[in-house]
Amino acid sequence: MPLDQRQYAHAMELDTATDKPMPKVAAQLTGSNVLQGKLKNVVTAGTRVRLDDIPCREVTVIARKGNTGSIYVGGADVSSSVFGVELAAKDSFTFIVNNANLIYIDASVSGEGVSYVAV
Repeated sequence: MPLDQRQYAHAMELDTATDKPMPKVAAQLTGSNVLQGKLKNVVTAGTRVRLDDIPCREVTVIARKGNTGSIYVGGADVSSSVFGVELAAKDSFTFIVNNANLIYIDASVSGEGVSYVAV
C-alpha cells in the first residue's frame, strides 16, 4: 500500500536534486573541524602540566613509548595519589571533553610525557 504523502507532509521535504519528496533531517551530524596531535612532557615529576587550549569533542592521551614510569592523567588536582587514569608506556585513554585544556598530566619520572590527539 503506497504512503499517503499528505499524511506525512510535516516530516517531508522536496529533494532539490531529484524533485521527489524525502524525509526531513532533524539534525545534521558533523565531525570536528579540528584534528591536532601534540606532545607534552612533565619537566619535573610531581608537577602537573595542563594540555593546550584546543576546542574539541574528545582527546586521546597516549603515554610515550620511551616512558619508564607512570603518567597520571586527570583534572586540575592530578597527582600520583589523585588521578583519573594511570598510564604505562604506550597505554592510552580517551576523554570526552570540549577542550583539551581540561586535562592535566603528571609523571613519576621527570621528563616523561604523552602524545595526544584532539578531535
